[in-house]
Parts: sequence; C-alpha cells; structure tokens
Amino acid sequence: MSKKKKTKKTNDKIVQKVVEKIQPEKSNTLIFGGILLAMSSIGLLIFVLSDKVFHLS
Repeated sequence: MSKKKKTKKTNDKIVQKVVEKIQPEKSNTLIFGGILLAMSSIGLLIFVLSDKVFHLS
C-alpha cells in the first residue's frame, strides 16, 4: 500500500509577481541625493584634515 504524495504545481507568473513586489523600487533622486551627500562629507573631511595637518591660515 503505497501512497502517492500530491505535488503542488506553482504558476511561474504568480511567483514572478511576488518577487517583484518584495523588491522595493529605487528612486533616482534618492540615489543622487545620497551620492551628493557622500561627496560633500568626504570633501569636508579632507578640508578639516588638511587644515589640521598643514595649518592653512
């Protein structure tokens, strides 16, 4: 007496829709804002360090 296990069939379209919903959409403005913030903070860090090291005044 062997019992056959039922195999579940998954629909590829449903799986693809779920995967697309999980990944958040990236906003270009947010990315550019982050890059601009990083560049300005690095510039400020370089300015402060060079002022401390070379005593520009």
